[in-house]
Amino acid sequence: MSSSSSPRRAAAGLAALVLTTLALSACSGEVEGGGDTGRTDVAASSPAPAPTSAPASPSAPPSPKRSDVPSPSHSAQVPARWAGSKQFVQVDNAWIKDGRTYLSVRPARKVPVTGRIEAWNILPGKGPYTTVRMAPGGRVLLSVPLGDDSAPHAYSQAQFISRYWAQPASYRGSLGYDVSFDLNGEVVRLQSLYTP
Repeated sequence: MSSSSSPRRAAAGLAALVLTTLALSACSGEVEGGGDTGRTDVAASSPAPAPTSAPASPSAPPSPKRSDVPSPSHSAQVPARWAGSKQFVQVDNAWIKDGRTYLSVRPARKVPVTGRIEAWNILPGKGPYTTVRMAPGGRVLLSVPLGDDSAPHAYSQAQFISRYWAQPASYRGSLGYDVSFDLNGEVVRLQSLYTP
């Protein structure tokens, strides 16, 4: 092997490296000198992944999809007639996000069941559900089947979420709640009806 072949090999290797680098730069859309051929940065154009929060308990559902999470101005979506009022509602969804409890509710009607016990038939409402937020100190009173007794007893908001999701999906829709709103449209009291 001659000593002159070594510089030729080094030059050939360097030329191959330069050609490979240029080819890779052309594939990625960049040209020498830092120009851009119009390539869109995927990371910049993709929406950020939806933030997740741990479920209230092992039986609570995962966080809702990003489209289900209300915006910070969600209270403006609450019908003005609900502020400062008491409503009877069905709950279609319930979750905790960033330490706050949210409910998807729709007005319904309750009709007493005649008999020896106080029970109610729930007449489902019509129309869309509305997302409302519970006040941080909002009280939750639960009766059977969400609570442990036929008489309402106090539970935490996290316990309500856990017990709500522990019910079969077909049964959750048949439950009804008396809900009180403050003047800001936040829920300050939620009481489930006794359902034997």
